[in-house]
Amino acid sequence: MGNAGKVVERERARALRAQAWTLEEIAVDIAAARTEAEERIGTLTDRELLLAGLTLSAGEGFKTGNVVGFAKTDPRLVDLYLTWLRRCFEIDEARLRARRYLHSDLDLEAAETYWIGLTGIPRTQFTLPYRAAVGPKRGTRRHVHGCLTVRYSDVRLLRRITALNDALLSCTASIPG
Repeated sequence: MGNAGKVVERERARALRAQAWTLEEIAVDIAAARTEAEERIGTLTDRELLLAGLTLSAGEGFKTGNVVGFAKTDPRLVDLYLTWLRRCFEIDEARLRARRYLHSDLDLEAAETYWIGLTGIPRTQFTLPYRAAVGPKRGTRRHVHGCLTVRYSDVRLLRRITALNDALLSCTASIPG
């Protein structure tokens, strides 16, 4: 999760505590919300994965030159982005690149090993990391595995994703309500 990864849960817990809910009641409420969410989402079809990935790419990804990419600290989002690329498009795995952004006081080797395990991208496709200086003006929250940027260079893929996003955005005008 990012720095603000559980903001909604914290705010909900504060509101319930203000209404004199016990911590146990709040925990039960949160568990029920998670169960409901899992039931509502279920397993994604290929079409749903395509739409979820397009939304993720449009909102959190980047497209520059002939490169599509994504940068996040949340491993679940990185995994979703890569699953989307791999399942919805025919990509050449050798063209994937990854780069770590990590504070200089954290273990680079451990972070790289973690991201390699999660992404399946070989070590040889990781570019030089960015090591952020640690100083008094930097926040105290550091992600032990840092932030991972995934890049894929292919102008045809970029055009396909752009066209799909355009199609998605043009169909939203016809949504009733």
